[in-house]
Amino acid sequence: MRTINAELKDFRNAVEAIWLRGKYKTSTVSKTGVVSNTAVAIITNQRLELLNGNDKSAVSASISLSNDDGNDEEFLFIFDIEKAMKYIKNIKTQQLTLTIDDSFFTIKSDKTSVRLPRLLEHSNMNLISMIRTFNVKPNEPIIFGKTQLECSLVIDGDELSNAIKFCNLVGTATFCMDYKEGKDTINISSTNFHRTELVNRTVQLLSTSTKDMTVEFSAPIDKFCISGPMIIYTGDNKPLILTAPFRKMIIAPYIRVN
Repeated sequence: MRTINAELKDFRNAVEAIWLRGKYKTSTVSKTGVVSNTAVAIITNQRLELLNGNDKSAVSASISLSNDDGNDEEFLFIFDIEKAMKYIKNIKTQQLTLTIDDSFFTIKSDKTSVRLPRLLEHSNMNLISMIRTFNVKPNEPIIFGKTQLECSLVIDGDELSNAIKFCNLVGTATFCMDYKEGKDTINISSTNFHRTELVNRTVQLLSTSTKDMTVEFSAPIDKFCISGPMIIYTGDNKPLILTAPFRKMIIAPYIRVN
């Protein structure tokens, strides 16, 4: 058994970040979806890391704990996000107590207790493990798996979020990032399915790159953004990695079929 305490707001925000509920592109339309409804939770060193993934993306968000009775021993459990969020959104408290035993995951406040079953597995642990262990080493190439990501940019999270939200008004849930070497801005755009509408937002960068890049993707990354600097690692038609303090995500590029 493991018992931890966390701020409700921090826990809810982290779960929502890895759930990434919003519009995604399908073959001809955009539909509301999520990364998956299954969360992997890892407790270690007074922190709780929440992870999720599918065949196109993986997400990690970590929060600090106010109490952990496990003496820093790593502890993993898996739970259903949709079932948990149903209750988390309606609990009114500042701090939660989370208790995990062999079969159940219990969420407690001063007046409320919710018991949910532990799940046995996540269907996309491979990509989840890769984003969990992804780290950038000084003066070394940025590599994810076997793919080198030549372009690194620093952007304000609020500005990126606002640009994605505005471009999403087009309705296709597909976005294009375009950057030219040495410029201090990046263009984020979206077109409708018939390419008769085009929306483009120019966003100021906090740090630039010596490499060009153009990449398309489909994911509501505005739900992942935080206030403050965030780093983009990508390249032409390559995976896009977005990081911030205690947050990491990777999205596969969207390859348009004309």
